[in-house]
Amino acid sequence: MENKKAYPMISEKAWWQIRNQFKKTIPSKVNISYLKSLLNLTSNQSARNILTPLKQMGIIDNEGVPQQRANDWRNDTKYGEVCEKIIKDIYPQELLDLFPDGAIELSNVKEWFMDTCSLGNAAAGKDAQTFLLLKSKNIQTKEIGNKPKKINHEIKNANSDIKNALPIAKSSNKVSREPVHGLKEDKSPSIHIDLQIHISPDASPDQIDKIFESISKHLYGK
Repeated sequence: MENKKAYPMISEKAWWQIRNQFKKTIPSKVNISYLKSLLNLTSNQSARNILTPLKQMGIIDNEGVPQQRANDWRNDTKYGEVCEKIIKDIYPQELLDLFPDGAIELSNVKEWFMDTCSLGNAAAGKDAQTFLLLKSKNIQTKEIGNKPKKINHEIKNANSDIKNALPIAKSSNKVSREPVHGLKEDKSPSIHIDLQIHISPDASPDQIDKIFESISKHLYGK
């Protein structure tokens, strides 16, 4: 059997985090402790798994010292050129001929790595994703990490309306229902209702309207 060649595999998140840090300052040496601190890694092995592809790509040498390619890599104007050089240095011409520039299906690239390198589905997927990351030559414009949650203002406003929709007044930590306009008060015992409504953030305005219709029907007899 032909000897298997190990190709670089690095997550997109780690790729951009390291590059963004290099844009701020190029370290004198990239080692396990540097990567663990920068990427919030919990194990030495996780850091080693990232050191290896950085060495394979010529961004750092075997001692972890950043090379000229590291400086070019962090330069937006040279980024695409660096990716092209890494691809030509690492990957066989067969792979480049099969997947030239243009739209490339991840599943097809993954199958090539599975077949050629005798890899499992997960490992082949990581190899394929790294290849496509380099092949795209696109620069990440938004920082990867904890993204701010999008606020659905329509739902937010609807939830605010819930608090104002029910005629409820609070006094001395007691909740009582105010008399509804147009209804005569009688001498029957008063009923105190504390109504809490929990609506999913995914609820549509139509669903919220139906909730209020049900409240109006069963609580107020409308």
